[in-house]
Amino acid sequence: MPKRLGILLVEYLVLVRPVEIYFSEKFHCKGVNDLREFIWADYKKGLWDGDFLSDLLKIQTSRHGMRALGFREYRQVATAFMEKHLKYKVTDMMLSLDAILDRQAGHSSRTVSTSYAVASGDHNSVSREGMHQYYLASKEWYELLLGIEESKGMNE
Repeated sequence: MPKRLGILLVEYLVLVRPVEIYFSEKFHCKGVNDLREFIWADYKKGLWDGDFLSDLLKIQTSRHGMRALGFREYRQVATAFMEKHLKYKVTDMMLSLDAILDRQAGHSSRTVSTSYAVASGDHNSVSREGMHQYYLASKEWYELLLGIEESKGMNE
């Protein structure tokens, strides 16, 4: 992440977001609980779902002279770019195979993505994969903010 973007994001999270939460609580706005937990949320709508984010991506890509690309379209463009420039090939066979680690665990990828054994304190709309990605992102933030290469304060 470019340093300037990192600074802007940190300023938003430290200065702007707490004020947004304060006023959302004061005026009993719908999305106040989601504001505390998620970056991609606002006081009006609450948690932003994939379709909402995809629509935002379409708006931004069309504003800059491109065809409106949502997540699905962007994935197709990215795959075509990789095949053309990086010699990376995605075949139907690769798409139909379950991930090898899932198979080694005796599950299909669909079974693995099912949320079972969820702790009572876990958020009801966040998958295990989402929680893991949150942990990884938190670790990256910790490293960025402290300016170190490895986070020694976070357990692996």
